[in-house]
Amino acid sequence: MRPARRLLSVTVLSCAVLLAQAGSAAAAVEAGRDSHAQDMPNGVRFVVGKDQWQPGRHYKSSADWLALNCTPSACSLEPARLTVKAESWQGHYDDKPTRGQRLNFRKLRPGPGGVIAWFQLDAKHPWLRPGAVTTYASKTGRTKRPASEGTLEVAIDLPDGKPVTLVPLYDRENQVFLVQLREPRRRQMLGQLAHCSREVANDFFLWAGDLDDDGRADYLISFVDDDGQVVLYLGGAADQGEYEIAGIAGVYDSPPSGGECDGTGWLER
Repeated sequence: MRPARRLLSVTVLSCAVLLAQAGSAAAAVEAGRDSHAQDMPNGVRFVVGKDQWQPGRHYKSSADWLALNCTPSACSLEPARLTVKAESWQGHYDDKPTRGQRLNFRKLRPGPGGVIAWFQLDAKHPWLRPGAVTTYASKTGRTKRPASEGTLEVAIDLPDGKPVTLVPLYDRENQVFLVQLREPRRRQMLGQLAHCSREVANDFFLWAGDLDDDGRADYLISFVDDDGQVVLYLGGAADQGEYEIAGIAGVYDSPPSGGECDGTGWLER
C-alpha cells in the first residue's frame, strides 16, 4: 500500500488559470523531450552522473570539463576529466543492442563534497571557469521548507530577500504531476515529474544559484523518473516578452531505462 503522506504532499491544480498553465507546460515538456544537447548549438553542455551510458558517438575523452562540486555550505566549479569508451547497450525489449559510449568522469583534484553535474568548457560561455559559484541552495545541503503544509516543496531565499519556491502540482485533468517555479508576483510551469512511477519526491531539485554571474537566479532541475531529462534554467535566458522567470539553457538526456514504464500508478481512476 502506498504511504498516505504522498496524498498530502502535492497541491492539486483547481483554478482555471493554473490548469491553462499546466497545459502549456505539458506541451513545453514534450518539446523539451526532443531537445538534445547536440541540437542546441548555443546550449550549455552538461552531464549528471559520474558513470553514464549515452547512445551515439557524441563525446570524446578530454580534460575540458568542470565539476559542479558542492558541500553543504558552498559550491565551486573544479577541473575534471572525461574518459570515454565505446559500449553497446540493449534494453529488455530491444531486438538488438544500441551502439553508444560509456562516460566516466573524475575530478582532477580529490576533495570534500559531492558532484551535482559536469559542465563542458565552451568559449560561448566564458563564465564556465574554475572557481567559487554563487549558490543559494543545493541537494547536498539542507533545503528549506516554506511555511505551508506541503512536504515536497523547496523554498529558496534569494540575496535580495525575495522568496522563491518550487512546488509540485497535480493536474487532475491531464493526470500528470508538474513542478512550478514561484516568485512573489510570477509563476512558471517548468515540466512534468514522475512521468513513469507516478510517485513524487523532492529529489527533482538539484541546485539553485547564479551560475553565469549575471545577478539572476539559475536552477538545475531533474525530471528523471527511470529516464527523462535534467534541465538547466538560466534567469538571463528567460523570454523578456513573456512572464518567464528562467529559460532553458541546456538539457541532459539521462540513459534509457531497460525496464517497463506503462504509466500505471496509484492515481488511477
